Amino acid sequence: MKRLYKDRFDKKIGGVCGGIAQYIQVDSSIVRLVWILLSLLTGGIFVFIYALLFLILPLGPVSYIESPYKKLYRSRRDCKIAGVCGGIGTYVGIDSNIIRIAFVIFLFITGFFPVFIAYIIAAAIIPESYQ
Repeated sequence: MKRLYKDRFDKKIGGVCGGIAQYIQVDSSIVRLVWILLSLLTGGIFVFIYALLFLILPLGPVSYIESPYKKLYRSRRDCKIAGVCGGIGTYVGIDSNIIRIAFVIFLFITGFFPVFIAYIIAAAIIPESYQ
């Protein structure tokens, strides 16, 4: 039976997003980005939920198994500003220009600020590719 834990090794603050990523078997950068975007769009409710999960969830086991799923990286080659859209395009398998167009549309829909902040945070959270 799978259990939800706080991840001991894949963490930026408390390991909650890393634990959720291990549980649903996706890259933790994606979970962090979705969590930050939802926190910005809902007025911080997800910050409160994160704090509750940090207090409730037990710490994960000491043994560490490398994740078998693909990782999200910022692109070095397909980079206009920080490589976030290029990396997301590579991860999803579509043209990065479509991601960029969607990003600009979401900038206008959300009033610029939430998506702009999410992009800056994504550039800080998502590691850069080695290639």
